[in-house]
Amino acid sequence: MVAAQHVQQQQQVGGAAQQQTQGATAENAAAEVDDDLAKTAAQILDSVRGSANPKFKNSEFFSFMQQLADGQATISGDKVVTSDKGKQADQQGIAAASGPTWATEFEKRADELMNRESAQKADEQTPRDGKIFSEEFARGLERNWAEEFEQTLDGPLNESAVSGHPQDMDLKLDQPSSEFIHGEADKDWLEQFKDSIQPMLSEQDREWLDTQKEWETLNTLEASYRATDPELNIYRFQHDNYYASLSPAELKDTIQHMKQSPESTSLGDAILALETSVTQTPQDAEMWLLLGLKQQENEQEQAAIAALRKAISLDPNALDAHLALAVSYTNEGYQMDAYDELHEWIARHDRYKSLVPATAPENMAKSETRKNYVQDLYIQAARMSPGQDWDPDVQIALGVLFNISSEYDKAVDCFNAALSKRPDDYILWNRLGATQAHIGNNKEATSAYFRALELQPSFIRARYNLSLASTNMGQHREAAENCLIALSLQQRELQTMGDKGKAAHMDTTGFLPAGGMSTTIWNALQLSMYMLGEPKLAEACERQDLEAFRSKFDF
Repeated sequence: MVAAQHVQQQQQVGGAAQQQTQGATAENAAAEVDDDLAKTAAQILDSVRGSANPKFKNSEFFSFMQQLADGQATISGDKVVTSDKGKQADQQGIAAASGPTWATEFEKRADELMNRESAQKADEQTPRDGKIFSEEFARGLERNWAEEFEQTLDGPLNESAVSGHPQDMDLKLDQPSSEFIHGEADKDWLEQFKDSIQPMLSEQDREWLDTQKEWETLNTLEASYRATDPELNIYRFQHDNYYASLSPAELKDTIQHMKQSPESTSLGDAILALETSVTQTPQDAEMWLLLGLKQQENEQEQAAIAALRKAISLDPNALDAHLALAVSYTNEGYQMDAYDELHEWIARHDRYKSLVPATAPENMAKSETRKNYVQDLYIQAARMSPGQDWDPDVQIALGVLFNISSEYDKAVDCFNAALSKRPDDYILWNRLGATQAHIGNNKEATSAYFRALELQPSFIRARYNLSLASTNMGQHREAAENCLIALSLQQRELQTMGDKGKAAHMDTTGFLPAGGMSTTIWNALQLSMYMLGEPKLAEACERQDLEAFRSKFDF
């Protein structure tokens, strides 16, 4: 609107040449904003593209980000608009054949809320607090996309979310795809082909084809939920580690102090000390377990899986390692492996192994019976401790199982039960918050995240989850502040590592605490800046320049 008025003034004063110049400038500025949005969307897609979670990849939010990245949609003012490129794609039949796109729903919802807001507040001015939308409008919009975004992310339990059930994928596979069927003519041809071929098939042929189809489908699904990447067996150590200069006795005392007072030790120090320990004594299963647990905190699931697998290879009866590995597998979408580890835990537990029947191998081999079989085992284990004498590990495992099957209300009950026995477990508080966020209880989730941060102020994942909860409630400024706090914690950790490394004459610049989180947090912060109408600060996210935010944010 301002640009249009300015063009009109130029036309009145100086003529057509100035109007063309101004119009070109406005057009270039709009193109730059579109490019920034496309770049941000592409970065978000890149940060989660390796995820095995089908719920996210099939989500409408993922589809919308893909449209932004491809330039098929953009944001004009307070609306999502289909670009010329997107309209051309629609005409060519590239867009999805059934149902409206997420962008369409977004725009429709925006129009509804804008019309309602205009009718009720016709005399009010546009907010001047840096926000694009009013609080009511923002909450209405965010209810559509932000909740879906958090619900489809990987992780604790990512810790932000947990993968869906394999039956969800079955339903998607049964739906026709527009990539193969375009229009009624092709559909009719396929139906005619099926009608023609059916009389030629014997009953035995039909049974064989049905069996083959079922087998191929199960194999495809099974593989997609398995952690088969060889990289998951390789633990990559830091090149320079100043704890390597300590004697075995000094290192042992240092790690003992870390175990007794975890809040007094930085996450980076704990990981480096444990890496030194397993280097000196590679057959120590307990140190590998502790290293895996710390890498889970560090949001480095690949490193955590490698360390936990090593611990189990050294001690197959390491129950804590089996349970922790099940959580990592769940966060990464490896549901079948998560079931296997949970079964191993109960089958090796002295108290519960008698519950495992002789038919266990057969039950675990069938994907259609595995889930109910493992859940039933843990429910039987829980019933072995009536009253208030429940086993918190059983409740945690049940919470993980119910997250996998999207039974979040039951998972909340299980985590609450475990917390009654372990009220100072900050990781468990974070899992509770992540599960509550799944069912839209953002206030309760926020309380759980705050409790986790009270117990462990440097818990970056809980801080990031808190930003997601703020986004869900339409509190974009609070979301940005929590992202900034998480990033400043990472920066401080880097500086500490650098100072200690220099004192030991080592180069520790390659160490990045919660390195897997940084890109995700910066991308989330950049989107918050766009929502708050701060394009210059959005550009600062590209440079990862924290100092640029200090004039407008307190962190």
